[in-house]
Amino acid sequence: MATIRVSLGLSSADVMSSALNLSTSINLEADAGSMIRAKVAQTSVNASALVVYKADDKLTSAYMYVQNLDSEQENFIYIYQDSDNDDLVAKIGGGEFAFIPVAVDKTFKCYATKVDTMVEYGVFGLDSSAVTLA
Repeated sequence: MATIRVSLGLSSADVMSSALNLSTSINLEADAGSMIRAKVAQTSVNASALVVYKADDKLTSAYMYVQNLDSEQENFIYIYQDSDNDDLVAKIGGGEFAFIPVAVDKTFKCYATKVDTMVEYGVFGLDSSAVTLA
């Protein structure tokens, strides 16, 4: 089985009373994935908002990476779960990113503070051949 390795490091000399130096990593099962760069056209929850993960595209686990490519921190990307109540999942400032394990049976979309904000996103996991994105 193929895997994707995910690593995260946090360090700071002055955010706490003692130095922070944390790193962790994990190998996750995945046999498929994609990376896409796109413009976000919507500025609110909308039926035509950018889909970053389509429900049931993966079988048992899905891992979503999203990076806001805007250079201004106050230009946000909002990731929300479109399947139920449009619940907000993440608010990602310009230059920031998120790596989120997501429910495979939910659809996730995004909108931005301003039209045409560039976003890069990818989803990795065990593919379902029954679902196509087209």
